[in-house]
Amino acid sequence: MAPRFDGKIASMRVFISYRRDDSMVTAALLYRELTSRPEFADAFMDIDDIGYGDDFVAAIDRALDDADVVVVVIGPKWTEMLQARLRSDDWVRHEVARALALRARAPGGSNGGLRVVPVLIGGAAPPPASALPGDLAELARLGMLKFDERALQASVNSLLEAIRGERFEQEIDRIGKERRVRLASAALGLALFLAALMGVLDFLGLDARSATATMLLARVVAPAPEWGGQVVLVAIDEASERAIGRPFDPSWRAEHAIVIERAASAGARSVAFDLVFEDPGSDPANAALAAALAAAREKMPVIFGVQHLGAGGAPSLLAAFSPLAHQGLACAGVALGQGYSMPLALRRAAPAASAAASNAVAAGRAERSAAPLPSLALAAYIGRGGVELVDEKRQTLLVRAGARGRRQSEEIRFYQSKTIDDAQRCDLVQPGDRAALQLLDPYALPPLREAPQRVAYERIVAGAPDALALLSGRIVVVGATLAGRDRIPLPWPAADRWGVELHAAQADQLARKVAIRRIHPLIEWALVTGFALLGATCAARLRRRSLALRIGVPAAIALAWIAVSIAWYRSEHQLIGVPYDLAALALGAWLANRIWRRPTA
Repeated sequence: MAPRFDGKIASMRVFISYRRDDSMVTAALLYRELTSRPEFADAFMDIDDIGYGDDFVAAIDRALDDADVVVVVIGPKWTEMLQARLRSDDWVRHEVARALALRARAPGGSNGGLRVVPVLIGGAAPPPASALPGDLAELARLGMLKFDERALQASVNSLLEAIRGERFEQEIDRIGKERRVRLASAALGLALFLAALMGVLDFLGLDARSATATMLLARVVAPAPEWGGQVVLVAIDEASERAIGRPFDPSWRAEHAIVIERAASAGARSVAFDLVFEDPGSDPANAALAAALAAAREKMPVIFGVQHLGAGGAPSLLAAFSPLAHQGLACAGVALGQGYSMPLALRRAAPAASAAASNAVAAGRAERSAAPLPSLALAAYIGRGGVELVDEKRQTLLVRAGARGRRQSEEIRFYQSKTIDDAQRCDLVQPGDRAALQLLDPYALPPLREAPQRVAYERIVAGAPDALALLSGRIVVVGATLAGRDRIPLPWPAADRWGVELHAAQADQLARKVAIRRIHPLIEWALVTGFALLGATCAARLRRRSLALRIGVPAAIALAWIAVSIAWYRSEHQLIGVPYDLAALALGAWLANRIWRRPTA
C-alpha cells in the first residue's frame, strides 16, 4: 500500500497468514512486533482475533477484505502441507487464494490496492510453481522476503519496509516533503485569502465575472424569486407625455405635486423621485411642488434623487425644496461600473484643510456632510430615518427606520465597501469617497412592465382609483423610462434596464430583507487554504498515475465546487470566492509537484 499523504505513516491493516504446524512461533513474533507499533495496531491473526463461537470463514474473509497488506508466512513445511491437503480443507490456501484474487482486482502500488508480501522463515525455499495449484500460481511470481531469525532486528526492519512499501530513508524523505508541501500550501492559502480581501482579481474583472456567472447559472437551475409586493414603480414614458400633452421637462413639477398629493391620500409609505431637481424651472410649478411637499410632510416622507455637487460640496438641490424633502443618492452602477452594483450609502471623503474651514459655517457644513448619504432606495425604505453607522468589518449599516412617528433601529447588510478611485457618472460621488455597495442579481430582476409592480404616471395624475389603490402602504418610486434616457447596461444575457427600475428593485430587496453577501472571511480563509492542501494532496497521490487522471481529478473537483457554490448562492444569497479557491487548487498542485520532483539534498 502506498504511504498516505498525512506527514506520518497512516494506520495500516495487516493480515498474517501462517500454518500453525509450520510457523506458529515466528508468526506470533511478527504479530507482536507489528501490534507494538501504533500504525499496525489493527494487525489480524486468527489465534487472537477470532473468538469462540465466531464464524471462522466469515471472520477470515472479512479481515481479508479490509486488509491493506497480507503477509504470507512460509515455513520449511509450507509447500509439503499444501500438497498433502490439495483434496481436503486447507484454510491457508483459502486465505492466500482470496488475497491473490483481491490483489488482482486492485493491484498494490500507487493507487493503494491490496499488497501480498510472502515471507520465507526457517530457511524455507520459495514454493516452486509446479507445486502450486492454479489459484495460487501467482504467488510464485511475487518477490519473497527472507526472514533470518538470527538477525532478528534487521529482518523485522526489512519486513516493516516491505509492508510499508518504502525504505526508512524514503519515509524520512517523504515526511519532509509532505511537511514542506503543507507549509507551502498554508502560506499559499494565506496569500490568496489576503488577495481575496483586497480584491486582487477584481482588477482583471474576474471577481465580477465570477459573481455574474454564479447568478446566471443559479437562475438556470432555479426560478427567480417573486416580487416582494412592497414597492410600486410609477413610470413616466411616451404614453405619459401624450397624456400630459407636452414633453417631459421641469414644468412637470406641477404634475409631480399632484402625484405627491395622490400618494399621500392613498396612504403610501414613501415616495422617491429618481429625478434631479436642479433646474430653476418655472415659479408656478416650483410653488405647486413646494406646497405639495409641505402638505405631505406629516403623512409620508418624500425623497428627491441627487447626483451632482452643489455649492460648498453639498448635493445640488433647489433651495426651495431642500428643507421639505429628503435626499437620496440616485446613482446606479457606482464604483464597479456595472448596473447591478448599487450604492447603499456614501461616506464623503474629508475635505482638504483650508483657512475657510476654520469658520463656524464651514465647520457646520463639514459636520453635516460627515453623515453617510443614503441611496435613493435606502432613503425611501427608511423614510424619515437616517444612516447612523457604517460597520465595514461586519458589512452592515445601522439605520433608523420608520414613518409616522415610529422609529426603530435596523441592521442592513451590504456586499462590500469600496473607496472610489476614479470619476463616476454622478459627480456627487468623488474619488476618495467610501461607498457601501449592494449587489442586485441582474437575472432575478422583476419585469416591472405592468400592475401591480408598475403603474402609469398619468393614471396617478388622473386619480384612477385602481391605480391609487396599488400605492397604499407601499414604497412608490417615480422615474422616467423614456427612450434614450438613463439606460443602464446589465451583464449578458440580461436586458438593459432603466435606472429607475434598478432603484425600485433595490428598494424591493431592502423591503424583503434580502442581501447578497460574501461568505465570512474566516470561512473564506479556510476554503482557500483547504483547496491549496487539496490540490497538493491530489498531486502527491496521483503523481505516478496517468496525465489524464492527474488532470481529470482536479477538474472534477473544480466542477463539483462550482456546482456547490451555485447551490449555496441560490439557497443563502452568499457568493463564494470561487476564482481564489480554484487558483488555490491549481497552485497547490503545482507547488506539490515542484517539491516532490526536487531531489533530496
